[in-house]
Amino acid sequence: MTYQVKLLDKTSKSEVSQCLDLLQNSFKGSLEYFKWKHNFNETQEIEEYTFCIFKDNLCIATTQAIINVIIINGEKYRFGILCDGATHKDYRRLGLFEDLLSHINEFGEKNDVAFVYSTGNEKSRKALLKLGFEDFFTTLKATKRVRYNHPLMMGYNLFLNNFGKFTFKKTDNIKEISIKDYVVFSAQQKSQHTISYEKTEGYLKWRLADPTGNYKIYGSLNDNQILEAVLVVKASKNLLYIVDAIYNNETSYLTQLVKYVYKLAILDKNVLKINSVHNNFKNIKEVFEANKFNIATEGSSALLFALKPGFKISQSELEMMHYMRIDKNE
Repeated sequence: MTYQVKLLDKTSKSEVSQCLDLLQNSFKGSLEYFKWKHNFNETQEIEEYTFCIFKDNLCIATTQAIINVIIINGEKYRFGILCDGATHKDYRRLGLFEDLLSHINEFGEKNDVAFVYSTGNEKSRKALLKLGFEDFFTTLKATKRVRYNHPLMMGYNLFLNNFGKFTFKKTDNIKEISIKDYVVFSAQQKSQHTISYEKTEGYLKWRLADPTGNYKIYGSLNDNQILEAVLVVKASKNLLYIVDAIYNNETSYLTQLVKYVYKLAILDKNVLKINSVHNNFKNIKEVFEANKFNIATEGSSALLFALKPGFKISQSELEMMHYMRIDKNE
């Protein structure tokens, strides 16, 4: 049987409701989160497309494509990331995900998209590889344990709480900054990276919105009060998540921010660890290692499907890539 893939009609209460039901049953997220993620309120400046397959008043499969602009050696390309791929449990193993992927690739070709990529799980990788997706890049996960949830470690955790309060001092050259300041600073650092991507103020207001967690943007300033490094941090459940890390010339300013965030983690008795996921960007990795973060490969590599003939990204370019997950909470 052939199923029709269609772009979700966000003005249709019935279609939106069916799509939300499938997403909730598949990922267990909140309604507010999925409404934000798929821009159902259409209030944010994000280019997002939700594709669905419907049958008998049921959304039986869906995949989201978020479009952004990547800059490679100064040249701009539109690209898409696949996310929230879900299939109803009664309609699996029918090739619906592959149908969605093929449709998104055709859609991308018509809308000047250079490539589509996915950081999907092992199940989705099989379909991606079958359709010709190839290895793109592997991300690294930096992790630092703060507390332990074992009962025998209660005394140590209590010590950390008190020690943190005793030793924490506000640092004059570190302060919270606005999204606008973050956008300006990010744009100033583009020349450092062979590959980066557009971070507009409208996009970041969507990316760092409340439904995905409590975000703070910290900046480290020099003696002349000029911004030298930025760290974007999210507090969620039992961890602090470093979402983005950018610095100007000296890694010492980024080091200051990493140490500051560790102190914040000690002050918050709910935080068990700090996580950060980046591509293998040499100097950022060195800062994490110097601050005793454990560095490990984060799952499988991302997979890419080139839509423009001859489009390629070399390994040497990837080594100087500034990557931040563009689509959802960590």
